[in-house]
Amino acid sequence: MNRVLVHTIENSLRLKNRVIGVGEHEEPFRHFGPGGIPEAEALCAQASRDLLAFVRPPASIAVENLSVAPLRKSRSRGPIVVTFDSPLKSGHPSNDRVVARVIPARRPRGGRKALVFHHPLLQRRWGLWEWFLTPFAERFTVVMMAAPFHLERTPPGWFAGEGTVNPNPWRLYEGIRQWCWDQRALTTVLPDAVGLDPAGVVGFSLGAFQTLLVASAGDLAGLPIVSVAATNRYAFGLRHGVLGRGTMTGLRRAGIDGERLDRMVDAIQLERYVSRLHGRPVLYVAGRHDRVDPPPSSTRLEAALRPSRSVWLDSGHGSVVLERARIAREVYRFLEEVG
Repeated sequence: MNRVLVHTIENSLRLKNRVIGVGEHEEPFRHFGPGGIPEAEALCAQASRDLLAFVRPPASIAVENLSVAPLRKSRSRGPIVVTFDSPLKSGHPSNDRVVARVIPARRPRGGRKALVFHHPLLQRRWGLWEWFLTPFAERFTVVMMAAPFHLERTPPGWFAGEGTVNPNPWRLYEGIRQWCWDQRALTTVLPDAVGLDPAGVVGFSLGAFQTLLVASAGDLAGLPIVSVAATNRYAFGLRHGVLGRGTMTGLRRAGIDGERLDRMVDAIQLERYVSRLHGRPVLYVAGRHDRVDPPPSSTRLEAALRPSRSVWLDSGHGSVVLERARIAREVYRFLEEVG
């Protein structure tokens, strides 16, 4: 892909978000509890003592108020919507109802097998990701779950993802943990609710971060993992990436300086944990010109992860979606190799 085009697309992500107000935090304190910053800092410190234990879901999760229905009544073999109550409540009713879409394979080759997909930060529409997943769904049914505070789970008056990444770093810890528990609940209901067994988990950006983190914590039962444009060190991405400026401004507005931020999010460095995945089947896909979590972040993560196979694309972070056909082919090859 042409480097000028890649950089144009990467920079346009920031400009688009600024125009529509995504990532801007005019009221930073609405994301803090009654104890303000000291309370948030104490909670971050507590979770940081053992981040993997903090996010690890219980082996057995009870799923309540399960519903399965076609997305559109007039369409045959169209997407199916699976909803259920989150096993780990946030206190926001809209966020605490998990939503997933089951996209049927057009030429099924996997029988009951399905790929589970986790999307990036700041997503409010399904359409882009259904388009991205089209080549994947040629062979496999794909199940895409809405992450906490995204898509239909976004509270009224908030932008998608605001409840996870905002001027209170504690909310990121909370959001990732709920995401991990929701994923465990989803994999629990798939076999009986829609007759599907997960064959692999694909994560994109923050979705890849969450997938690698919870796998490092011992979850996902040995499933093959595909990481696409994974983020790595949270503070590094905020300071040096094209999407971090609004959040950094919000942090300063709330009174959190650089030193305090480093203390609060020091544990959120994926490269610290992924060595636990050595020997697991992992496909690592990254863009050479990533501007959201820029170099050397991806190479640091790859070195710590030591994946089964790496694929480096001549693209950036957001522009990786334009390589969807290539990524799907690599996924097919990877799954065939690992059986």
